[in-house]
Amino acid sequence: MMTRKGNPGVLGNPAVMQGESAIRASSKIFALSALLCVVGCRLVLKVDLPPAASNPNLPYAALTARQAALFDAYPGVAAGNPEASWTNALDLSQRVEFAGGSRAVMAAEAARGWQDILALVKINGSDPHAASADQFNTEVLWSKDAAGHFKQLPDWSEHLALLHPGQFGYQENRDGNPFWGIVVLFDENPADPNKVDGQFHIDFRSLFGHYEAENGDIGNKDNYQRYKIWYGRIGAFEP
Repeated sequence: MMTRKGNPGVLGNPAVMQGESAIRASSKIFALSALLCVVGCRLVLKVDLPPAASNPNLPYAALTARQAALFDAYPGVAAGNPEASWTNALDLSQRVEFAGGSRAVMAAEAARGWQDILALVKINGSDPHAASADQFNTEVLWSKDAAGHFKQLPDWSEHLALLHPGQFGYQENRDGNPFWGIVVLFDENPADPNKVDGQFHIDFRSLFGHYEAENGDIGNKDNYQRYKIWYGRIGAFEP
């Protein structure tokens, strides 16, 4: 039998094998260098930009004339010096809640010639010891016509007041979402039908988040971005 002669075993040639090993090693080094370069570039590109300028102050001067008139008559406000009470008696979450919430409700009223908020009863901001339903809302006295006014608004609907026993109300359905926007609530059996106890607040979260306290926090950074789109800025305030 004839033995085929030719190239003496390229696959078994030590010189060739060493060359291939060197090529593979070089390829790995090149790939690793490329990877490190990509990672380095990503790290450079991922450098955080400076945060948006914040302005957590919300002075008394930011209130409209009607807001100021309501606050001036708020229980405990120093006669002749409401600005001191605004700054010292309320924390920032309460100031933002009243200024932002009442601004939105009053705009809805003004567009139709109403003035249904008769007086402030209690301004509720952040309180870690309180239930979510007892935070981030403004308790008020409504006029006897208030419930009927809000009930007839287009795109609004009845609010399921599961967290507010003894009350009923209506919701704005902002952007067609039944979890978003203004909520106005009224006592079912008011002691004085001409001055109905109730409250208002603004909802920002859907589904399960709707039932957490943060849902109504106007001063929350994400919520406030949405608030500005819906109702505009509250003075120079920025969380």
